[in-house]
Amino acid sequence: MKVMKHKWCWIGLVIFASGTAFAAKKGADKSDSKKDSSAEADKKDDSAKDDSAKDDSAKDDSAKDDTGDEDVTPAPPPKKATKKAKADSAPSKRSSTLNMGVLGSLGASTFTRLGFGLRGGLTLGQTEGLYIGVIGTYFAGTSVSDPRLYSPPNAERTRSLIVVGGEVGYDALAATDFLVRPYLSLGIAYKTDKTCATGVCTDDNGIQGTLAPGLQAIYTMGSIYLGADLRYQIVLNTSDASAAIISLTAGLRI
Repeated sequence: MKVMKHKWCWIGLVIFASGTAFAAKKGADKSDSKKDSSAEADKKDDSAKDDSAKDDSAKDDSAKDDTGDEDVTPAPPPKKATKKAKADSAPSKRSSTLNMGVLGSLGASTFTRLGFGLRGGLTLGQTEGLYIGVIGTYFAGTSVSDPRLYSPPNAERTRSLIVVGGEVGYDALAATDFLVRPYLSLGIAYKTDKTCATGVCTDDNGIQGTLAPGLQAIYTMGSIYLGADLRYQIVLNTSDASAAIISLTAGLRI
């Protein structure tokens, strides 16, 4: 009987020990499982953080690339605005040229020996074109003693001529900066012919019509010009006032 009791006691102890060991092993397995789950969760969080950091870095690089592209390659201006600016900057073509100058003249008659005057006009074109102008010249003429007059034999005779007229011609470009202007002048002349002897003076003054075909050569230097002129001055109803006249001129073309 006692032997049976001892036997059941040992059996109970073995069962209890076995249960305790099983429970301890099960708890250890659950603890390891929880640790593994926690480690995997931490790995997943770290991976997510790394992916997020990579995305942010990619965004920053993309933004930098966009900024760099904008700095290196600026957008070109609109073509319409460029064309308009070119049109505004183009200089407008002149429709006429103003001519103003002075001239010194020398003629072959006793009325036109030495003269000076003014000439001005308008060329209907930037360089070439129809020319319309005016001219005015005073000729000092001569003052001489004429022995052919009556007593006293050395009487004084003075002659002079003032010519004012309008001109019509054409400016033709003969070469670079070199113009040729054939023209015709029509106007009036005031002629003075005064003779004094023995204190008595006689006048033969009068106004006559004039006609003068001519040719002028002009060399331009920017807005300044120099020129030479040859014309035949005809004074109507006179026998000794008409003559060939050569002139030198200088002035502005603007």
